[in-house]
Amino acid sequence: MSATIKKLWQSIGGKPPSFRYSEEDFRQVFQQNLETCTWEPHTLYSVFTQYDQEYYLAQREAFLHKYRCFYAVAKTILPRKLIELGTCAGSSADAYLSGAPEAAYIGLDVFGENVRHDDQSPWKPYEIAKQLFKARGYKNCKLLRADLRTLERLPSKADMVVVDAAHDFENEYADLKLALTADPAFIFVDDAADELQAKPAIEKFLAEDLKERVDYRISIDYMGGGLVIRLKK
Repeated sequence: MSATIKKLWQSIGGKPPSFRYSEEDFRQVFQQNLETCTWEPHTLYSVFTQYDQEYYLAQREAFLHKYRCFYAVAKTILPRKLIELGTCAGSSADAYLSGAPEAAYIGLDVFGENVRHDDQSPWKPYEIAKQLFKARGYKNCKLLRADLRTLERLPSKADMVVVDAAHDFENEYADLKLALTADPAFIFVDDAADELQAKPAIEKFLAEDLKERVDYRISIDYMGGGLVIRLKK
């Protein structure tokens, strides 16, 4: 961690500097982090090498932009602890942790297995995520096998919770409510622009569960769309 970041954290009681950001501050810092981002996916472990890689390779630039937005969101927030709902094989976690390498990470997923389209070999996301984290040198990471619908609360508090599991209305809404149990400062919702399923669930969550607790919300422009929700603390 740089001396500048340490000084910022110390000046606000050990909290990430993003705790002081206004909406305009966040937008400016995010844009700078995105414009200067040179992050590249791992050559062996990414959506471009997974079992259905042809879908991602056909839209490589759009997905590369999406994952660089993940990097920029994490670098802007700089969470001390990050929880992700819907880790899969760790591709998005790689972008978040590249942006916030000091963060402790907990990833939850059922880690359902599949077969590769090209050679029908087994594709095991839990093992792939572990290999990816080891290759990148991420040490303070935990992967938890879990059906999110069986959880009443998340395993710990976190500064940032990523909601990126199932995106149908019922599961999206349930995951957003589950995210609140970590008492986060930020919730980041991936694939938030779906007008039929995800977006109505998000609007219900904002109106009924958060009410006056939202400091600001910022839409991030990429394939599927992202939404940053800053909660009042």
